[in-house]
Amino acid sequence: MVKSFLVLLLSTLCSCQPQQPFDKNKWGEEGDLMDFPNRKYMIDDLVTHYTLKGKTYKEIISLLGESNYSPDSTYSIAYRVDIDWGAEDPVYSKDLVIYFSRDSLVQFYRLKEWKK
Repeated sequence: MVKSFLVLLLSTLCSCQPQQPFDKNKWGEEGDLMDFPNRKYMIDDLVTHYTLKGKTYKEIISLLGESNYSPDSTYSIAYRVDIDWGAEDPVYSKDLVIYFSRDSLVQFYRLKEWKK
């Protein structure tokens, strides 16, 4: 009984992530493993409290900095939010992908997750 309680308590504590308000400077801080350790804690605040749709490309770059890559088309950019490294290769990643119109206005965005 006590063992079951401890397992439940530990799993609950480990599943809680400390959410943080979006901070442009912390968003841009890069870790040692080509990761951005603060982004996973700020992403909920960013997408909840900041209006991304309708912003220009320049406004997005001003808010979030240069993107990591352009994943799906010439009209999209992405920001690595989280990555989990296995023994040598990534086994999980989460990206914020922002899609623009031909006028360079944000049409929509999505959080894209990948698991190996």
